[in-house]
Amino acid sequence: MKRSWINIIAVLFTAFILFIIYSANTGKDLIFFKLSSSFPYADKLAHAGLLGTLTFILNLAFKGKTISFFNKKWLVVSIVIFVIITLEEFSQMFIANRTFDLLDLSANYLGIAVASWLIFYLNKNDG
Repeated sequence: MKRSWINIIAVLFTAFILFIIYSANTGKDLIFFKLSSSFPYADKLAHAGLLGTLTFILNLAFKGKTISFFNKKWLVVSIVIFVIITLEEFSQMFIANRTFDLLDLSANYLGIAVASWLIFYLNKNDG
C-alpha cells in the first residue's frame, strides 16, 4: 500500500476514534454505543479492536519507529497511545456521564499489545 494512503487512513481513523471519545464524553447516543451493549463483553471487544486497529495503523504510518530503553526496543506510537488512553480512561472519573472501568482499560492495553506485537513481527519478517 502506498505510504500516502496509509497516512490518510491513519488520519481518518484517528479522527474517528476522537469522534467516538468526544461523543461519549458529551453524552451523544451513537449506534456504536448501542451495538457495544448488544451482547456480553461487546464493549470490551470494541475497546480492544478499536485501540488495536488505531495502534497498528499509526505504527504503519510512522514506519514502526522505535526507541530503546531497558535493553528493549519500544514502538514510539504504542507508548504514546498507551499514555494517552490511560489518561483518557482515568479522566472519565471527572466526567459526569462517564465511568472509569478497569476492564475497559485492560481491553485497550490488550489491543495495543497485540497490534504492537504484530508490527514487530511484520518488521522482523520484512527483510
